Amino acid sequence: MCRSWLASEAGHAKLPAPHLSAPAVKPSPIRVALYGCIALALSIPLIIWTLGRPIDSSRCSDTAPGLLSEFISQYFQETNGAHWQEEINSLIILGIPEAQALARQSPAHYCDALNLLENPQRAPTEKFHTAVLMLSLPIDYYLDFMDRSHRLYQRGLIDRSVLSMVLMPRGTALNYWWLPQWRSRFQRDAPGLFSDDQMREILRGEHWFDYPGRGY
Repeated sequence: MCRSWLASEAGHAKLPAPHLSAPAVKPSPIRVALYGCIALALSIPLIIWTLGRPIDSSRCSDTAPGLLSEFISQYFQETNGAHWQEEINSLIILGIPEAQALARQSPAHYCDALNLLENPQRAPTEKFHTAVLMLSLPIDYYLDFMDRSHRLYQRGLIDRSVLSMVLMPRGTALNYWWLPQWRSRFQRDAPGLFSDDQMREILRGEHWFDYPGRGY
């Protein structure tokens, strides 16, 4: 009798329900877009910080004169030491194939250029043409170039024309007028070299819109 009762109870006992996993909740498109915007906002300062880190050019002090110095000397002799202002335009040197090759590989000649600019025996025109050949430096090089030019100008080793060429957004710098690290360097040295109207135009990016895609 006990056995029949136990069997009856076992028959009526409820079996445990099978475990069912909860259906995956698909995030809404709005939430996905929001997360994307947050990630982008957080990454922008890192990108700007990475772009705005200048190279360390202290290693350049022991660099021997190279191809750039040789070319600048040769060009200066061939033009009979003519001042750059006597040329048709200030960038005419870039029309020479040898100069174009140096400008395209400007990082490889950066130390040579710095040492030439620092040499008190070099003529102002030689230094001006050297600055022109550095206009296409990558932005991390260019920020260092601005700092080095600032110090050279303070020491009287380059004149206003060279520093103005470095500061005017051309080449690489033309596309980085918005970068805080470039703007702070420009604002440091531009007063006295550019008029207030020129400075406002450059800092608002109007210079870029005047020369889109031209690079110079």
